[in-house]
Amino acid sequence: MQTKVQFTAETRNLLVALYSRAHDAKSGRPILDDRLAVRAVESIEDYDELKTQLKMRDDDAISLAIRGKEVDRWVQDFLRRHPRSVVLHLGAGLDGRVFRIDPSADVEWYDLDLPEVAQMYRDLFPERDHHHVIGASALDPDWLDAIPSDRPVLVVAEGVLVYFTEQQVRDLVTRITGRFPKGELLFDAYTPFSVKAMNKHWTVKATGHRFVWGLEDPKTLEKWDPRIEHKLEWTFTDSPYVSHMPWTSRIMCKIMNAIPVLRKYNRVMRYTF
Repeated sequence: MQTKVQFTAETRNLLVALYSRAHDAKSGRPILDDRLAVRAVESIEDYDELKTQLKMRDDDAISLAIRGKEVDRWVQDFLRRHPRSVVLHLGAGLDGRVFRIDPSADVEWYDLDLPEVAQMYRDLFPERDHHHVIGASALDPDWLDAIPSDRPVLVVAEGVLVYFTEQQVRDLVTRITGRFPKGELLFDAYTPFSVKAMNKHWTVKATGHRFVWGLEDPKTLEKWDPRIEHKLEWTFTDSPYVSHMPWTSRIMCKIMNAIPVLRKYNRVMRYTF
């Protein structure tokens, strides 16, 4: 059955990431192999028309799947080391990451996004035990009060912090580190240079949401809270899955890897506290 989901100008960007996961799952060499993403896009009325409006391209879909795979790998690593923990998936959008990871019943998983997005998620994805969908802005301080604070926490924020100001990111991060005894922060970050460049990219223009926050020095967060320590950063060009991209994109990745300012274009950052 198809579901009537109302996408507005503010929520159309959700389709870009959802399409990338579905496109990957239907390819000959899937990276994420997210079958629930396929089911979700096939259940959305007028999806083909929306996809055409956004002018989605295959190489961009593959690149988002590659980044998602690395984030999934780090989430799995955290849960191996902290089997009884809390996962805060901020700006979850229409990402069924909890189903890909399939955590044990000892993990309480929270997907958080704006109320209208949270309702879309409930319409498109099945329910599961120990999985909670919260409709609120990540910048709203009240939602955090409902999260158990007696366990290690993993905060995952893929494709969301770049839309906030630095002060908003700082306030959010320090609220979280001040509530939990220990944990990790996992998010993607663009440099100020790449923020400006991405605001000219088709994926950003199509959604109408401009990038705002750029992170030049990973040590910046350590100045916000002395408990925070930068541990790792991953760049897109390091992934073996670049081989799945068209040859023109593979050449571009080699060029980016050789030029420092381009190599750091988009990184996935990992911090402990």
